[in-house]
Amino acid sequence: MRRTLAGLNVAMAAGSAVAAVIAVARPTLLLPAGSEPTAGLQVYAEAYAVRAVPLAAALVYALKGERRALVPVLAVAGAAQLGDAYIGVSRGVTGMAVGGTLAAATHLCTAWWLVRRTGAPAPGSAA
Repeated sequence: MRRTLAGLNVAMAAGSAVAAVIAVARPTLLLPAGSEPTAGLQVYAEAYAVRAVPLAAALVYALKGERRALVPVLAVAGAAQLGDAYIGVSRGVTGMAVGGTLAAATHLCTAWWLVRRTGAPAPGSAA
């Protein structure tokens, strides 16, 4: 895989993990401007972090050498980011909407490129 593409995926995964850790420390950053925090906000921030941080680590690991897992991990990361983008759009959290969209596009397009270019098995196909 090209270094630029790998670097872009690492940046997107790292950005998601960093955003999750920041959200645990300051969960109100997840809210649209003018919204009041609720009791469940900290739980949501923590739930986001326990997904985002290990997923980012798995993606970086796959990019560094576990090539057999790369396409499925990219697909899962992309799907998770699509969910983040949807939540961001539906709740009016611009950073989450934009970041999720960019990360989803990066991960999913890379997975598609790998399947097309290298013949890597697509998730769900018989390998």
